[in-house]
Amino acid sequence: MVMKYLDPKADLTFKKIFGNHPDRLKNLLNTLQSLNEDELIRQQQYLPTTEDLEVSGFTDAELRAYDKFWDSVSVERTLLDDRYQKGMEKGMEKGRAEGKHEANTETAQRLLTMGLSAEQVAKATQLPLEIIKNLSNS
Repeated sequence: MVMKYLDPKADLTFKKIFGNHPDRLKNLLNTLQSLNEDELIRQQQYLPTTEDLEVSGFTDAELRAYDKFWDSVSVERTLLDDRYQKGMEKGMEKGRAEGKHEANTETAQRLLTMGLSAEQVAKATQLPLEIIKNLSNS
C-alpha cells in the first residue's frame, strides 16, 4: 500500500496564498524559523519530482485485519463511553434523591421541635410516618 502525503502543489489554499510568488514562502519560512542572517533561505531548491514513497509492510489480509481490529476498538470505546455516561446520570439521580430525603428529614426535625404532630410533619414533608416517629423518639 502506498502512503499518500499532502502535496503543496495540489493544495488549493497553498496555491492561493503562495501561487507564483516564491518570495512569499521564503519570507514566511524565514520569519517562522527565527534564523540568523547567515542561515536565511535565499533561493529555492527544487527536489526531484519523484520521491521514494514509503510502502507498507502489510499484506492485504493483514491490512484488513488491522482495520477490523481498530474498528472493534472504536466500537468498544463508544460503548464504554455510553455506559460511563449512563452511570453518571444514574449516580446523579441517586444523589439528588438522597439529598432531597436528607433535606426533608432536617425539615421534619425542625417541625417536630416547633411542636407539630407527627402526622402533620409526615403530611408536610411526605416522609413515612415511621421515619417521623423515629425522629421524634431520638
